[in-house]
Amino acid sequence: MVKPKKTRTSHLNPSEKFEYYFNLRMSLLKSALRGVGNLSNRNVYEIPDGAKKIIESKMKEWSKEYVLDKWNKSSKKVENLKKPESLYDQYFKKK
Repeated sequence: MVKPKKTRTSHLNPSEKFEYYFNLRMSLLKSALRGVGNLSNRNVYEIPDGAKKIIESKMKEWSKEYVLDKWNKSSKKVENLKKPESLYDQYFKKK
């Protein structure tokens, strides 16, 4: 006998499901942003020149691409481009 697939939100109506995921994802976002903010601690990290500017521009770019455009229904499908191995290497590659 095959068990039916159940998810954590299968019993919720769409409004309750939105509330569940809103709370979950906003908590995760807050935690992630706190972690990015912790990168500014000069007692722990040696911060490369231009890091602040890059972090600010990426946050602005990604919030537009992944949040604002979707809420405004004006987002376009992003082409699958070959992504760099890491963002750090892309911006701070040692020569």
